[in-house]
Amino acid sequence: MNENQIVVRHESEGGKTPTTRDESQDVSTITKTIKGRGPSKGVKVAKPMFLEYNVYNVPDGQWSHEYGKQVGSCATRININVPLYPKVDEQIKKGFWEETKLMFHITDDSNHSREKYFHSCVAKRFSCFKSKLVRRWITMKEKKPKNQTNKMPWDVYNHITEDDWKTFVKYYFLPESLLRSEKARKSASCNKNPHRTGQKGYNRKRLDWIKDGRLPPDAALPISSSSSVNSSVTSNVNRVRKYRSKEWILAHQVQNKEEKWEIDPNDTEVVEIATKALEYIAEEEKGNLSFEQGEDALTKAIGKKDHRGRVKGTGGMVGIKKAFGPCIRHSRSDHGEASSENYESIRASVKKEFEGELEKRVEKRVAEALQKQLSTLLKTGQLNSISTPIPDDLHLNDSARVDLDVSATRTTRHILVPQPRELNVRRSHSFLT
Repeated sequence: MNENQIVVRHESEGGKTPTTRDESQDVSTITKTIKGRGPSKGVKVAKPMFLEYNVYNVPDGQWSHEYGKQVGSCATRININVPLYPKVDEQIKKGFWEETKLMFHITDDSNHSREKYFHSCVAKRFSCFKSKLVRRWITMKEKKPKNQTNKMPWDVYNHITEDDWKTFVKYYFLPESLLRSEKARKSASCNKNPHRTGQKGYNRKRLDWIKDGRLPPDAALPISSSSSVNSSVTSNVNRVRKYRSKEWILAHQVQNKEEKWEIDPNDTEVVEIATKALEYIAEEEKGNLSFEQGEDALTKAIGKKDHRGRVKGTGGMVGIKKAFGPCIRHSRSDHGEASSENYESIRASVKKEFEGELEKRVEKRVAEALQKQLSTLLKTGQLNSISTPIPDDLHLNDSARVDLDVSATRTTRHILVPQPRELNVRRSHSFLT
């Protein structure tokens, strides 16, 4: 299969042409027999194992599968009646990690991200194991494998006793446990369009895609020795932008009867997203489309940005900075003189508005003070009548406009003013308070 050929779905003969990046293929109904998985057998390798980490600081390479077995082995050593992994004794969790480090020759990194990732994997495996027990032996929503049909959990798993199981069942039917289960069920329903990579996940499936030609060799994640420091993800940014959308489509494909890979036609939403993503990829390759920082064809096809701490199609707890690189921030110097001009313009506008408001308030306070003084002088009889025009812009109320000489010629208005001295109106600080 050509490296650029990504099949969204096949159509029956005489129907529509399949949506591909290359030639057509036939279709048949997708049916696959799922093989039941038994208890984890643990790691059974005698030779030394040196675990490698990829650019995301996630286990990768030759021994990643054995690492997964070790995670499962640690999860099965926890009593099933422990509510959550954080409730496990810290010494036990530390023992799990130290054992794993010795087994795979792992060296701690500076921020202990490898240890944190290990514990998150054990916690997830422990939670999934308990959910499987509930589905198979309590709610009966999941069919048991043929070799477990007539067996109880303590017959299948050596670390579970009959007393442990009775306690587990009793705890499950408590009101608070049922409420927690319902909450988890609603949360799981929000996980739309889950991938079909199974236990391998993106990291191990990516190797299969490269091996069978559905991805080119340069789509592989670079790996480093477990004893080295964290690798820079800068060189991986272009790889993510180029292949993440294609890997997401491949992760949602299943194999039909004819052993051809395609997206299940019943997953209409996935088919729609995949079709749009392939169209956007084609437009980007032609130079007709470009994406912003932290976005690609898959982001545009889905219609919303990725969660900042969990980017789709990366195979692990990969944040958006690791996947797409840090955001480009512009400093003031990047804006040059335009920023300075805008600043001065805003400053002048604010200053003008402030001065105008201040002037209005001063005039109002002066007018109020003058009215008060005129009223006081009028009451004490200290005013004599002389002709003095009243400014039009002086806002006096009716009580201050006293003894106007309406018999004066023309339209000149008169007011009583103090004699023999003038009334000096000063803009004192008291007027502004």
